[in-house]
Amino acid sequence: MADDENRTPRRDEVQGINAGWAAVSYLLSGMLVWGFIGWLVDRWLATDGIGLGIGAVVGAALGCYITVKRLGA
Repeated sequence: MADDENRTPRRDEVQGINAGWAAVSYLLSGMLVWGFIGWLVDRWLATDGIGLGIGAVVGAALGCYITVKRLGA
């Protein structure tokens, strides 16, 4: 019982955690970068958030694509 509390994580557990954080960072960074680009387009064309929405959706799609491409089988 005491061994369970003091055990170090196994290598495969650490790799799984790293892959999870990588997937989250790809998705969030894609949405933030492309959302910002969409916001800039909104400011340039004086639209009401359409570019921001499109940019966030495109960023999420590209983030999913990169996640599957780099971490998928």
